[in-house]
Amino acid sequence: MKKCLVLLLSLITFVSHSQDRCGFAHGEKNKQKANPNYIKQKAEFEYNIREILKNDNSANSRVGETVFKIPVVVHVIHNNASNFIGGANNTNISDEQIKSQIKVLNEDYRRKSGTNGFNTNTVGADMEIEFELATLDPNGKATTGITRTFVNQASWDFLSQGPEFANKIKWNFEKYLNIWVAKSNGNTIGYAEFPYDSKLIGLAATPQDIIDQKIFDGVIVDYRNFGTCCGTLSSTYNLGRTLTHEIGHWLGLLHINNDETCGDDYCNDTPKVENLNNVTNCNPKTTKCDGTSKAAMIENYMDYSPDKCMNIFTLDQKKRARAAMEASPTRKRLLVNVTPIPETETLTISVQPNPATTNPYVKVQFKGDKNISISVFDLRGVVLYEENYDSQKSNIFQIKSDKLYQGEYIVKVSTGTEISSQRLFIFR
Repeated sequence: MKKCLVLLLSLITFVSHSQDRCGFAHGEKNKQKANPNYIKQKAEFEYNIREILKNDNSANSRVGETVFKIPVVVHVIHNNASNFIGGANNTNISDEQIKSQIKVLNEDYRRKSGTNGFNTNTVGADMEIEFELATLDPNGKATTGITRTFVNQASWDFLSQGPEFANKIKWNFEKYLNIWVAKSNGNTIGYAEFPYDSKLIGLAATPQDIIDQKIFDGVIVDYRNFGTCCGTLSSTYNLGRTLTHEIGHWLGLLHINNDETCGDDYCNDTPKVENLNNVTNCNPKTTKCDGTSKAAMIENYMDYSPDKCMNIFTLDQKKRARAAMEASPTRKRLLVNVTPIPETETLTISVQPNPATTNPYVKVQFKGDKNISISVFDLRGVVLYEENYDSQKSNIFQIKSDKLYQGEYIVKVSTGTEISSQRLFIFR
């Protein structure tokens, strides 16, 4: 499929560069340079995913629950001063082109029979995730889920200018999947923020940036690789699979080789491959990563195959994506906003994950609206953390654990009339 920095080595000693199909791999390298704790934070995120998958049958896990419906806002960033919409080579793409892309997403993520997104592979999965253009904007007003912003700039570097897009226009990252469509400067046709990046790692300069959401979270796609109709589309990536691929990253999926020779994407049912399928045809491919020759899965959405070849997310990719949404602060809050937590007759709390390596959550359930207080005590009874929230419904709240050393603690939630406590273990 589409989508990431690829160096094509010739059979001789020369090295040539192709357009980055997706900025993920290169973006990872940039963040490692900018943030000395990045590798450690990634490792913690992967640890949390493994713990969630281990406890998949837990009553507190959302991993195995039913269909998630994600509200989408598409921000068209264009340089058409006349504001004319649609037509050849027009970055101000039409509503019809946008709707064709949403249709593809739902075919691919629901493995819909009779569409290009269907497969009969024994490990093929219905991801049980649907996407719909938002019907209400952040102010509660009716919307088409499409915004249009004129900027007097012809093209963009998707890797470095994501925050600039977000500062021009964005909707609440915890309530919408933000998708920006613009013209790439040629370096990459798509880029997405991985769940552990969102509001956490390498992008926010200060805690206030996190509060103000002055960072990038979402997906950017070149207008020539978006949707299936109505404008000027690429000859290879013209069936909407660039966005399918990039949203895979946004949900926590890696390239099938994790951008390494025979690398591990942490999904056992995706065959390891020496390199991504960066070609223009659908010819079968073999891999010898496990010592014997076997078929590669060029149909996988997280490969680089042409759009016409792709039609598979696997069962393990489904489990990983849903666990990553559980482990990610921003994704978890989005799920709460689109699928409200049910009320309970009496105050009920659950700390997740537990043990935790960093910033666990406390899931708080009760009836109606209440003022709540969340405290963390050490075993001597000393209060190490406390937050108060006014007029809250059942929700999930983050516990900032940066001042908590490895050890055992007590989390207490009070509504004024009820108190509930649970032990928390921090593992560093």
